Amino acid sequence: MTADRHGLRWLLASLALQNLGRRKARSFLLIAAVAVASGVVFTGATLMRSIDRSMAVGFSRMGADMMVVPEGALTNITAALLTVEPTDLVLDADLFAKARLASVSRAAPQKIARVEHSGIGSHHESADLIGFDPVLDFTIQPWLVEKLNRELQPGDVILGAGREAPLGSQLLIFGKPHTVYGRLGKTGVGTHERGVFMSFGTLEALAMSMGGGHGSGSPPAVLQPGKVSGFLLELAPGTAPLQARFAILSTLKGVKVVTGDSTMSGIRQGLAALLDGILALMVLMFASTALMVCVLFSAIVTERRSELGLLKAIGARRSQIVGMMVIEAVIATGVGGALGVVLGILVMRLYERSLVYYLENVGVPFVWLDTPQMVAVAVAAIILASVIGALGALYPAWRASRSDPYDLVRGEG
Repeated sequence: MTADRHGLRWLLASLALQNLGRRKARSFLLIAAVAVASGVVFTGATLMRSIDRSMAVGFSRMGADMMVVPEGALTNITAALLTVEPTDLVLDADLFAKARLASVSRAAPQKIARVEHSGIGSHHESADLIGFDPVLDFTIQPWLVEKLNRELQPGDVILGAGREAPLGSQLLIFGKPHTVYGRLGKTGVGTHERGVFMSFGTLEALAMSMGGGHGSGSPPAVLQPGKVSGFLLELAPGTAPLQARFAILSTLKGVKVVTGDSTMSGIRQGLAALLDGILALMVLMFASTALMVCVLFSAIVTERRSELGLLKAIGARRSQIVGMMVIEAVIATGVGGALGVVLGILVMRLYERSLVYYLENVGVPFVWLDTPQMVAVAVAAIILASVIGALGALYPAWRASRSDPYDLVRGEG
């Protein structure tokens, strides 16, 4: 019984291939149309994901949209970055977690303490120790230009561009060894240039060793657990800076809101909306392709009614008639999907040699999807093309299979 089923499937597949070969021009046009649609979807999806990742890297280097600090705290505003200056004023680390403001997409807390006699640099040189949460951070790690080939661990530090030390070397801070994990690029901001960055856990463990080394007899208040110098904020999509500012000041007391370059926020949100629009156009294109396949197979079924009637007359079941037509559509659209992926790869090579090459020359990073993700997108495009072919042929084949053999042979119904 199993052998008979396998033989029947091979018979249906061979009949489908023969039917495609009998009308070479029509089959070629169908495959070409599906290839173009699949190529557009594959290329569009890959480029969208790559652009999205590149935006995440590029815009995160532009820093935060807003900064929230205690009232009276000093701040530093540049064209690229908002940074908190060292201060004795502090905020609770869970301030935004409790507030749950809809206008704020991400809030990255920071601790900044300016210390002396730390052992970094010359004996009397002050150093800025900056603590951050590696999970929530989006303003420090994007500036890494070199780092060890592993995740940030307790005891690791990241140096600003103004400090020199080999990666992996030991840096003594208040007599405790710390591993140099990475180095930031040049930002032009004082705290980032001379700072030594580390996780909250590493900074709080270091505070136990400071003693009077910071110059005031006890560690600064900001180094206490649960306290931070301020928050760097990224606004939710579609949120105006004025709207977010009002929401923060009306909800949180004793804080000051510092706004960065609103142009960058507008560009970030505008590009996100543009990508959503491109995705909608891709969905509409594939929907139109599905309708085209359905119309084409309706014409094919009408043309081959006599053949289908003879198959039913000699004993072919309705499921076999439908299966043959669906297999024919899956083969044609699957081949079209595979060719579309190849076409998409060639188009992306042109992008890589033109636009991407230009962007990288002017210092704008373009982050392609890695190979496993690109293969996953390619397989998804081929499967989607095959599914559309099956769905497009299913209704015309099902309708024809319901007709009597006599009516099919005569071309009626």
